[in-house]
Amino acid sequence: MSLPDTRESLLIRLADTADAAAWDEFVAIYRPVIVRLGLRRGLQPNDADDLAQRVLMSVSRVIGDWEKDPAVGSFRSWLRAVARNAITNTLQRGPKEMAVGGSDFLDVCNTIESPARELDRLIDDEHDRCVLRIAAARVEQQVNATTWQAFWRTTIQGESPRHVAGILGVSVGKIYGARSRVMKMLGREVAELLDQ
Repeated sequence: MSLPDTRESLLIRLADTADAAAWDEFVAIYRPVIVRLGLRRGLQPNDADDLAQRVLMSVSRVIGDWEKDPAVGSFRSWLRAVARNAITNTLQRGPKEMAVGGSDFLDVCNTIESPARELDRLIDDEHDRCVLRIAAARVEQQVNATTWQAFWRTTIQGESPRHVAGILGVSVGKIYGARSRVMKMLGREVAELLDQ
């Protein structure tokens, strides 16, 4: 479920409309992200599902035209534009609110973040979360259960190293060592994912 897993081989396979496995993989990666973006923009769950369907259909219609070109931008940037347009269209079709005017109206308008900039921020936040989830899943497979629990419980869940050491039956020093090792491994995995 991530934006970073847009490796070139998957994008090439998507251009082949007969490659159902590529589309299944693409949908598994992107649909949850698009739904979460819709929900974070205030859409109801059914509307967020519809949004994901529209974005994925838009991608399926034009993916054959997308080419890797650093001058034009990354696939992520392209997908961001498709998602932004679909979300904007969805929100514009919603019920219109009554304008109320007033002397403070311009001040309020100037304090509201641009919807496009806010959407870009949401997409970037989702991207970062997805990168971290994938990196964490990869690292968890590379370390033993005690090392992972030492990291997870102290870093993610916020438990004290002394408490976790007692539960896992290891020294506090081992907890700190495990946490440090996992953090370094996560850093490498994140860097690799961002390079893709």
